[in-house]
Amino acid sequence: MERSMKRIILAGINARYTHSCLALYCLKSALRGIEVEAAVREFSINQPVDEIAARLAAEGADVTALSVYIWNSEPVRKLLPLLHERCPGTLLVLGGPEVSYNPGSWLEAFPFIGCIVTGRGEQGFRALAAGGFRDNKKIIAVPNPPFADMPAPYTEEDLAGLTNRYIYYESSRGCPFRCTYCLSSRSDQTMELKPVETVTDELKLILRCRPRLVKFIDRTFNAVRGHGRAVWRHLLENYGTGPTTFHFEIHPLYLDEEDFAVLSLCPEGLFQFEIGVQSTNRETLAAVKRSGDWERERAALERLIALGNIRVHLDLIAGLPFEDMTSFAHSFNEVYGLRPDHLQAGFLKVLPGTEMMDAAGRFGISYSPRAPYQVSGTQWLSGNELGLLERISRLVDRLYNTGRFDMTLDALAGRHESSFDLYRELVLHDYGSTARLTRGWESCAVFLMDYMASRFPAGKSFFLDAMRWDWCAVSRIPHYPDMIRPEGHAATKKNGVAFFRSHEVDGIISHQGCRFDISDLKRSLFFRAESDEFMEKQMKGNDHALFLPDKRIIMFTV
Repeated sequence: MERSMKRIILAGINARYTHSCLALYCLKSALRGIEVEAAVREFSINQPVDEIAARLAAEGADVTALSVYIWNSEPVRKLLPLLHERCPGTLLVLGGPEVSYNPGSWLEAFPFIGCIVTGRGEQGFRALAAGGFRDNKKIIAVPNPPFADMPAPYTEEDLAGLTNRYIYYESSRGCPFRCTYCLSSRSDQTMELKPVETVTDELKLILRCRPRLVKFIDRTFNAVRGHGRAVWRHLLENYGTGPTTFHFEIHPLYLDEEDFAVLSLCPEGLFQFEIGVQSTNRETLAAVKRSGDWERERAALERLIALGNIRVHLDLIAGLPFEDMTSFAHSFNEVYGLRPDHLQAGFLKVLPGTEMMDAAGRFGISYSPRAPYQVSGTQWLSGNELGLLERISRLVDRLYNTGRFDMTLDALAGRHESSFDLYRELVLHDYGSTARLTRGWESCAVFLMDYMASRFPAGKSFFLDAMRWDWCAVSRIPHYPDMIRPEGHAATKKNGVAFFRSHEVDGIISHQGCRFDISDLKRSLFFRAESDEFMEKQMKGNDHALFLPDKRIIMFTV
């Protein structure tokens, strides 16, 4: 006997546990007013597929709808036969960008799928539900109403279930750019905005839950002048002292004086920006139809990074047309030289439905036929060269992006023609290393020290000074690891404590305009340079430095 009310499970497999899938909540909100029972179930790619299948089968749903992306495509392919076997009475519905532009191949591979909803799927899924899922069409393509008229994605109940997760939100859809490698460049991905008043109202509900991170997934958040700034100003004025960080993807060319005036007032940690530079090669940018002006972009980025209060993440893409090793090295050096908080050297993905897929043959670009469709070779970069760039990308992530070795990496870069040359040499050193490099501090420190000893043995004292300085700058532990502990450090600390005690009045120490409690000395690190080179380059005429627990640095001479 058929249920009077259909039970629908909206399922997603996220890249990490902390992530959530906005699309599922948009679909759920689109079902409001229809007599169905809908629930969201989220998993991660780290969970065994068999476990996911068992949990979905236990739901006993009439309909299981899966949102498919390049990062979960393979788990979904493994999951579908298990669901078909264990839930023979459940209608399986797919949607999402990974199935929207090649639905025929998915239906051919999995003929038991009920249907695939393509494109911006809220209205298509709502139409299916309103018709009791009796539509016999295998491919459902229904235009959405204007984005401004779409209901809010979350309810209070939804948000209560997302504790300790990232909350995703969109104030716009589509993108003004037409980059050939991006699905947002398609003509059916026109840019639409929600009114600022709607955005602030929907954020008010989200921020009642005090999430750690709200991630705006707008493709270019500041593309429409005034829209992004109004939201930034609202967040600054109403949530500037809260626990939430807000993440935005922006374009530096759209930042104007009014934007900088607002952004300069932000407390540290309120905003973080992700910016796709992709390449600084004009021929490359023209080939992929990405408009821009690197000189102006660089000036805006320099100004943004100089504010020091907004975390800046910059992206490059390897494998684009006309970008050979020399060209990519130049792009890398340009972006690395800006000293962003995070640098990601990613790789071209030739996505179904993009113009890049149609042009790949013309450009001699080969790529994996399965998700994530990553480039494997081009006319300009061989497979071996791309492999080298992948290893450079991993080293950048483990050494630079952690922020734990800034002084050490700068010192090493000074011994090479460029930053790119440094990382290329580090990769070659890694090839010959027997130890596996992990993200742990000790693993990375051993790797760097081994490289320094093998390449620059005469500079050992200088590089050790740099690594000790880095440790003092980032560590929350008030002592040195054994592997970099300076000889005579006990005496250095004793002399330093005595020096600052001589400046103490009523338990407060004041020196060079810096005031701190005398008890802070117990939780501080003392540094004394051992090499003349470090003294000359870093110490500004002093021979000691005190790193306070709050990371203020006081230079002094005993």
